[in-house]
Amino acid sequence: MSYEKLRRAAFHIRAGTPFYGTNPDSTFPTPMGLVPGAGSIIAAIETASGVKPIMIGKPSPYMFELSVERMNLDKKEILIVGDRLETDIAGGQALGARTALVLSGVSTRQQVSEWNPQPDVIANDLTELISY
Repeated sequence: MSYEKLRRAAFHIRAGTPFYGTNPDSTFPTPMGLVPGAGSIIAAIETASGVKPIMIGKPSPYMFELSVERMNLDKKEILIVGDRLETDIAGGQALGARTALVLSGVSTRQQVSEWNPQPDVIANDLTELISY
């Protein structure tokens, strides 16, 4: 992302080019800590263009539904795994699939206690989830 890219994106969107976003995650975890996520870039473009994006990724169920259809699966056969309640888990729940939250990323056990409905599985990390 640079000022020039932001300027061009805002110009094109204001001129009518569709604005799609993949997900609103403001951050994502790395070994160094949280770094800016797609939501941070989307927010900058939305502010500069004055246009809200069409969100095609989590928490919108659109991409999940498309995947289910293409793989010819039943929603009950799927486990959506993620580290963020408001996008990963919310998206899986909107789809009607089972969900698993791993606590090795963004969301905390305290946040889980306030989330309704609860994820189907809560694991400390992916290793624990695999043994579940």
